[in-house]
Amino acid sequence: MKGRWIYVAAASLSGILTVFLKPAVFIFIMIIAAILLYKRNILTQKQSGLLLIIFLFFLIRSVIAEDHNVTRLAGDETLFEVRIKEAVRIDGDQLTVLVETVSNERLMAKYKIKSEKEEKILSSYLRVGLTCKVNGNLQPPPTATNPNAFSYKEYLDHNKIFWILEIKQLFLSDCNYRENSLPLLLLKIRETGTNYLLKHFPEKTASIAVALIFGDRDFIDHDILESYQRLGIIHLLAISGLHVGMLAGMFFLAGIRAGITREKMTSALILILPGYALITGAAPSVIRAVFMMLLVLFARKLKSTVLIIDVFSIVFIIYLFISPYILFNAGFQLSFAVSLSLILSAPLILKRFSSPIAIILAVSFICQIAALPILLWHFFEVSIISVFANLIFVPMFSTLVLPAILILFLLHLLIGGKAGFLLIPFDKFINLIDYIAEKLSGIPHTSLVLGRPSVLALLLYVFLIPAFFALWETAKGKKPFLLSCSLPLFAVMIHFFTTAISPNGEVTFIDVGQGDSILVKLPYGKGNYLIDTGGTVRFQTEEWKMRSDPYEAGKDTVVPFLKSKGISTIDKLILTHGDMDHIGGAAAVIEEIRVKAVMLPIASDISEFEQEVIYKAKKSNSIVLFSKAGDRWTEEEGFFQILSPSEGMKTERNDGSIVLYAKLGGLSWLFTGDLEAEGEKRLVQSYPNLKIDVLKAGHHGSKTSSTDLFLSSIEPQIAIISAGKNNRYGHPHTNVISRLHSRNIRILRTDEHGAVTYIFKGNSGTFYVQLP
Repeated sequence: MKGRWIYVAAASLSGILTVFLKPAVFIFIMIIAAILLYKRNILTQKQSGLLLIIFLFFLIRSVIAEDHNVTRLAGDETLFEVRIKEAVRIDGDQLTVLVETVSNERLMAKYKIKSEKEEKILSSYLRVGLTCKVNGNLQPPPTATNPNAFSYKEYLDHNKIFWILEIKQLFLSDCNYRENSLPLLLLKIRETGTNYLLKHFPEKTASIAVALIFGDRDFIDHDILESYQRLGIIHLLAISGLHVGMLAGMFFLAGIRAGITREKMTSALILILPGYALITGAAPSVIRAVFMMLLVLFARKLKSTVLIIDVFSIVFIIYLFISPYILFNAGFQLSFAVSLSLILSAPLILKRFSSPIAIILAVSFICQIAALPILLWHFFEVSIISVFANLIFVPMFSTLVLPAILILFLLHLLIGGKAGFLLIPFDKFINLIDYIAEKLSGIPHTSLVLGRPSVLALLLYVFLIPAFFALWETAKGKKPFLLSCSLPLFAVMIHFFTTAISPNGEVTFIDVGQGDSILVKLPYGKGNYLIDTGGTVRFQTEEWKMRSDPYEAGKDTVVPFLKSKGISTIDKLILTHGDMDHIGGAAAVIEEIRVKAVMLPIASDISEFEQEVIYKAKKSNSIVLFSKAGDRWTEEEGFFQILSPSEGMKTERNDGSIVLYAKLGGLSWLFTGDLEAEGEKRLVQSYPNLKIDVLKAGHHGSKTSSTDLFLSSIEPQIAIISAGKNNRYGHPHTNVISRLHSRNIRILRTDEHGAVTYIFKGNSGTFYVQLP
């Protein structure tokens, strides 16, 4: 079996995919299996039969995992005795912690802290392993309400967590420690070490140190994380094989220098490494690196030779058997895909390079190509300058940052505050690195936005990327290498054409909570229009209650949605009026997406929010247009006309909203912003013959909009209401719903249905909702 474990790994993966992705994959796998049986020079008939058994074994394992991945709670329980499983997270007035009930049901617990005094008590008292009595309610985790959005429910389901426990009362007097196990001890060491770094190290150095020593990136500033993400170097802030190898090497050499034999040091590493995996949070990359090293060390002790590809495959097989759902984890996917590409490339490709710079470039390029489909699936874009960014930052982190942090941490533990003076210059160095990362990530057009790949594009990536590596291995000279590069480039081009230049058009009412944001995407990439951007209305609050990275509709919902669709350019950003829930996300859109023109209503006064948007638009070289009734444009089969406001009209801000009439996909549409009764009356007087098919109900279904006069005049067939779930304003109002029902107008609501999408081709199309 030497050198053949990779086939066993493939059979294991196929069995799991067949269950999780259903029959289409099963047919695909059977075709591949038939080819392997036919090609006797690849696998013998006996080996093929063995692989079929392994395939069925993992298929059954996945079925069992799926059957057992259910909750044991009814959902109506209110009193719980829970044990804290991970370090408590306190962000402003929000406490979040993973807990486990006495029946071993894992819950994600949340608690709203009532005072600053209570916040200090909880942060100092609640620790890993503590068992407490709590009173609260179980809520199902929220699912994704927009296409391609991150589903918190799926994420928790894959981690065997089925409820969010909203704690109402926490009885600290009843808290105590009831367990003393080795895993708990290791988790306590992790928690204590993290708190030590946060207390004694400067803020930026502490956050980096916690990430690199204990595998927790939660303390790193969100903007810094985004900069590293854009540059494609986020992996440097996670514990990887490089970190594990360096730590193990330092430990091994220290022991040898101290006079301990190699055999004893090898045994010590075998005992210590599993504990290290737990201390660092047991991330997939750490698990892979640790257990690959363990297998190599065991082989050495047994004086046996083992191929690294077999070690990789065995760890992969065991990992999938223990936790089949880990397959959905992005970290797992990236860690194993990149590692496999490097292992297979090392013997023939990397050995061609002798210069350290050339090797780093080659490694970075291999990693980028291998990670390409995974990054596009989860994040919708890839960094164009990632290879060169890695050339700058990888040597910096591997030779300076990581060793220095480890040494400083150990020194500080040994001699306390006497090592503090060394932290000052190092903190300045970390600040310099972060500054460089922020500046480089701020360079425009350094990311390639392709959107989430279709099934066709994904299959092309899966086939053509391995084919590229195979050709590169045999290529001699620059010309054959460049020709082999055409394979992944072809997959990228097909991906681009199936997203950005699709023959289908789309109108999507994005669920941004209490606000409006509507994407109009014309067929064949002829135009992308965004009507409003949503926005989070902020209320004045005490400083201690403020979150480190509060939710913002533009940054957290609209921009990711646009990128998931492969949209990197907005032709017209139409901001109906200056209210925060319509314009608040505009700044994030302008910063992240190229906006050719920003359209605002012509008005005598401009709100503070609008002034900020105008400033950002001009800074980004976007054209700023003030629209009025009569403005119109056509694009292919689409027709657009502004119906309101009229030039010189003086009115309240809501009634001064841009009202846009459009003909798209065989339907006539009316987008009304926050238009209310007076504005609707004026519109009917100005356009008495206006008839439409689809109405975007004004002001989120407020009782002052969608009046009888208006609805009787325009006669819509469908009304779409954009409102936040359980919003404080009571939108949509029951009177509006009654008026719509009395006219047999079909109602679609973002608070109930999530995003509402109309996909069309020519003059026909279909409405879809995100939530059934």
